[in-house]
Amino acid sequence: MSSFHDNKLWQEAYVAALDATEVVDASGGELGAQIKHLSLHILTTLADSLTRRDRREAEGKMRDAGGLVAAVRSLLSVAWAQNQLTDEQFGKLDSSYENLSKSLR
Repeated sequence: MSSFHDNKLWQEAYVAALDATEVVDASGGELGAQIKHLSLHILTTLADSLTRRDRREAEGKMRDAGGLVAAVRSLLSVAWAQNQLTDEQFGKLDSSYENLSKSLR
């Protein structure tokens, strides 16, 4: 069994989480803290899923991660609308999470 670190889906979530935390740490605020929390939750939920031996539990965790991706994209949209993210920051982060969402399907 390989480590979850070797999984391309986890690696995609890892890069997205690093990007998100870098952006929101610079901007701060409650909304940024929620985005950071969700991005890290997605990462850990995927790691949890990838280490489950029970297939149903693993699939459930993957579905949970998909819902968390929708939540973080929603918060990114609000942060962008409130000018807490630039167009470039929003575009990069939203695209990363959109691609992650597609990979989860």
